[in-house]
Amino acid sequence: MGVDRRKKGKEQSVVGSAAAVTPNAATAPVITPRAVTDPSIIDEGRVFSEGIRQTRPLAVAGSREAAQAARAVGDGTALRNGLRPETCERLVTNGKELESLVSGANPNGKAAEVVAVSDYRDLHAGRDPGITNSPDKIATNVYDIRLSPDHASRKDLVFQFRTKDGMLITKPNGQVKTGSGQYISRKLVQMAESPGYGKVGYVDSRFVNPDGTPRIAPDGFSRAQARQLQKAKVRLRGIKDLDSRAEKFVENIAKYADDGLDPVVRQQLQQLRDDIAMAYQPRKVATRAVGGAAVAAATAAILALIFQAASGSEIDVAEVGKAAGKGALFGAGGAIADAGIYHGASSLGMAPEAANTVAQNGVAAGFCLLAVGADVFSEIKSARQGDISVANAVAGSASKSALDVLPLVLAPLGIAGVPILVGTQIGGRWVIDRVREADRKLEIAIEKDLLRVAHLHTIVEKRKQEFESVVRACEKTDALYEQVMSQTARPSLGII
Repeated sequence: MGVDRRKKGKEQSVVGSAAAVTPNAATAPVITPRAVTDPSIIDEGRVFSEGIRQTRPLAVAGSREAAQAARAVGDGTALRNGLRPETCERLVTNGKELESLVSGANPNGKAAEVVAVSDYRDLHAGRDPGITNSPDKIATNVYDIRLSPDHASRKDLVFQFRTKDGMLITKPNGQVKTGSGQYISRKLVQMAESPGYGKVGYVDSRFVNPDGTPRIAPDGFSRAQARQLQKAKVRLRGIKDLDSRAEKFVENIAKYADDGLDPVVRQQLQQLRDDIAMAYQPRKVATRAVGGAAVAAATAAILALIFQAASGSEIDVAEVGKAAGKGALFGAGGAIADAGIYHGASSLGMAPEAANTVAQNGVAAGFCLLAVGADVFSEIKSARQGDISVANAVAGSASKSALDVLPLVLAPLGIAGVPILVGTQIGGRWVIDRVREADRKLEIAIEKDLLRVAHLHTIVEKRKQEFESVVRACEKTDALYEQVMSQTARPSLGII
């Protein structure tokens, strides 16, 4: 009977261990966020980052750069009454909100300025942004390119140049125009004929030929518009897809107000959600169920073999097969349960990544509870059968429960955590068995010592009884002697 009890105990250990390891045994999909490779999204992210950068102040308050920039802004305003010095200083030293870039009457126009700045900064950084008719010579002392802080400035952009003494000089440059060919040509001709506006126009590349002349086409300028621009000596710089990229920038600011994400991160999140949804399609779930069953079955079989070897008993193939069957059931059930929880959470309106997390945590927690329950049941059963004491059962339940909860910590490792969990389960339960074996040996030694003490006590009692018998015999002899002596006449003594 003792051998049978040990076998049952080992079987319960295998059940608990297999249940604990199952959450990591390929039951849940392992999905890694993918890098964004779409060039258009990457460009949107670059323009968006430029927009955020443009919200910073143009200069530090109180610096000589701020004073010079304030004068440049004041000189460049188109307002009839001009700007007060303190207003100019406030414009160059105060930042702005991102939404303010597209909050005016022409949000696409201001967004186009950000796109133009982004491409020109790339050009000055040595990259090729695809500008049509870019400058023949790139100034090497350009430190920064910013939007004019004055919404009524004659020029939309300001360049900051670093002088030899280290000072930054702010200088307005060019107008950015969007819209139809008729609107752009009219505005640029007016600009060229008005003092202080200059003759550089940044427009969509579809309006500019490679040699810098106005492009005559249905989606470009008419011949008359092109002649007017050439007559006014307007210098055109073509920004690739200026209009569509400006529209995207406006859309991304609106989306940012809702989710707080830049375009690249938003796309990466969308890719992750698509991958998660793909992973929970029926075919993918079935593949994981088969894989999970195989891994969990192999794990349970290995645990059964190791437990049997550690116990010193013969290998019981039937028990190994039974453990493998239960492990396969756990593995397949884990994959199916994971998919069920995911789809249930999705139907409640959860985002795919949130539903995936709930599913994985739910399966891990469920199997951990199953493992804890199997081990606690095993300990109670062993205590009732007299194999271990109640105190030992309580200690064993606590120790095995700690081992069973470990998969919750290692859940992010997925199947890679299986070897760690198997080693921990084997090592931890081996330590528990060795401690109990030491306890059993100590109990046997204590019982032997108690038997020796009882035997010695019996001997002492026996010697005590013999001693008391001798004492009683001596007392009888003394009484008899006294009696004899009292009956004998003693001679009387006289004096002669």
